[in-house]
Amino acid sequence: MWHKKNRQLLLAYPADMPIAGKCLSEAYRYLKIKTMCIQYTGRPPEKNFYTNILTGDIDAVLVVGKKAYAPSTVLPGPFLFAAARKIPAAWLPIQKEEDVYLFIQTLKKVHRRRRTVPGMALLAQWHPQYLKLTQRMSDLMRHQIPVYKWTGDIITREGVVEALGSGLGLGIYFGHGRSVGWVGYYGMRSHHFQNFKGKPLGCMLSLCCKTASRKRTGLSYTESFPLMGISAASFGAVRETRHTDNMKWAIRICSALNEGVDNLGDLLLHAEPPNIEAVEHYRIIGDPFAPLYSDKGSIKIADAIPVFN
Repeated sequence: MWHKKNRQLLLAYPADMPIAGKCLSEAYRYLKIKTMCIQYTGRPPEKNFYTNILTGDIDAVLVVGKKAYAPSTVLPGPFLFAAARKIPAAWLPIQKEEDVYLFIQTLKKVHRRRRTVPGMALLAQWHPQYLKLTQRMSDLMRHQIPVYKWTGDIITREGVVEALGSGLGLGIYFGHGRSVGWVGYYGMRSHHFQNFKGKPLGCMLSLCCKTASRKRTGLSYTESFPLMGISAASFGAVRETRHTDNMKWAIRICSALNEGVDNLGDLLLHAEPPNIEAVEHYRIIGDPFAPLYSDKGSIKIADAIPVFN
């Protein structure tokens, strides 16, 4: 596994939340990630705001802002563009400055793990097209990294919560999605993780419709993962997506992992499908540098998760 040394993050945060900005900046510097901080007033900046700021040294962007703003309005997609470069850009919504503390704890936990392998959890709604896709991914990856199929036909909703607490580097869900959660597992919602005591994932990808949408909810399901300490980052769509496009993401993710990509930002850059329709509705929430690796302890816990055969 590899990552670029001396990575640099552009951190944008509200001028009236200086403590949140300071704590996040210090946390990233503690993790050996250089941080360039900018403050803004009012609503989060438009995409043109970053044009002259995104120098060649910036590897990713994290925009912190008031919870009142939705992922669909804060960023134009999972990437910003500067000098013909695509730069992963993430959103972190907070209500109070103290809301960053749990996120920072999660950030440190996943970044300080011993690098072993990027263990991957494959989740899916109990439906032939989704089960077939997870099986295809498992076949493509099984000789490269540990892959765990925790699909709706062999594990309960409570079992999923326990399984995701094993601390793997990456989780991916396929199936129908809504702003409040996954349709699979008889309906997964953020409140099902209220008593989450496990080790956080590096990142959780929901390759489905609307899990980053704010429709009829104050906080989307995708946003809840980093804010509840379930994962350092998450990835979800603000609108409907097509299964054929999500299949492209899935297969290209396997290729990127086989090439040794070890963090979320690089994974998305390498796995991005060529058609804009497959990409534009997705947003990154939380840490754009979220690591994909797991330690030996996490692999051992994941090996012991019971499933129905």
